Amino acid sequence: MMSLYQSPRSRKLRIVSILGGEEMRRRLFALGFHQDDVIEVDSQAILKGPLLVKNLTSDMSVAIGRGIAQKILVEVMPDEK
Repeated sequence: MMSLYQSPRSRKLRIVSILGGEEMRRRLFALGFHQDDVIEVDSQAILKGPLLVKNLTSDMSVAIGRGIAQKILVEVMPDEK
């Protein structure tokens, strides 16, 4: 398990947990991110810019700041064969 900030690009990830308070959970829920959703990091900005994250469950992309990305715990999904 790792934070979304540390996760590899272009790999399917499953949201395991969201750290932080109720406001953080509500904000991510409003953006369409829920526990057990399958996501993928499309790109990472240079230096301290946001991460472009695609939610494969709901088929939408959102830019997430690195501070928020550190509070989303994910696990790498096994490769499909």
